[in-house]
Amino acid sequence: MSLSKTQTRRLGTLLSVMFREDTPANLLNDVVAGGFVEHNDDEPVVTEKGLDEKNRLCTLAGLNIRYKSETA
Repeated sequence: MSLSKTQTRRLGTLLSVMFREDTPANLLNDVVAGGFVEHNDDEPVVTEKGLDEKNRLCTLAGLNIRYKSETA
């Protein structure tokens, strides 16, 4: 199954935040408004809700991308 444009944009933005890349402000604002990312000390950080969404979208796309801390 392929992701929609909205899902692809959200997943790309979440991954960009995870890997501390420069993220365009308009994309960052969308995920912050959705509660998927929050700002800690002016640094965007993926929230628990964001991790759940990232994992859901990765599963739909057939990917396995995790933080080292997420592996058990």
